[in-house]
Amino acid sequence: MQSYPVKPGQAAKVNLADSFDASFDSHKKEGDWLVGSYGSMPSIKVRYEGKKELQVDTVTDKSFALKVAAGDKAALAVAMDTQRRWNEFLEGVTGYDAKTRGKKAQEAAKKSA
Repeated sequence: MQSYPVKPGQAAKVNLADSFDASFDSHKKEGDWLVGSYGSMPSIKVRYEGKKELQVDTVTDKSFALKVAAGDKAALAVAMDTQRRWNEFLEGVTGYDAKTRGKKAQEAAKKSA
C-alpha cells in the first residue's frame, strides 16, 4: 500500500468515484475503498484518508514486463496506456503532477528517517 499527499482543498473538489471511472472505466465499492482493474493492473484499490492523503493498493501483472522485454508491441501499448491513465488519475485526485508527487515522497522519507 502507498500513500500520496493531497493538495489542500483537492479532495473536496474531486469526486473520487467519477475520476476512477473516467480513468479505469468502472469500479465497485469494498467498504470505503474503490476497487477496479485496468490493462496491466489487475487490482487497483483507492480511497481518501481524510482530506490530506490518498491511499492506494495496486497489483501489476508482471507478465507484461516479460512480454515487453520479448518485443511484444501490443503488451507495450497496454502497459503504456495503463501507466498514462494511472498518472492522469493520480494528478487529478491529488492535485499534484508526477514530479511534485516525487518531491513530496522524498520530503516525507527525509522526515521519517
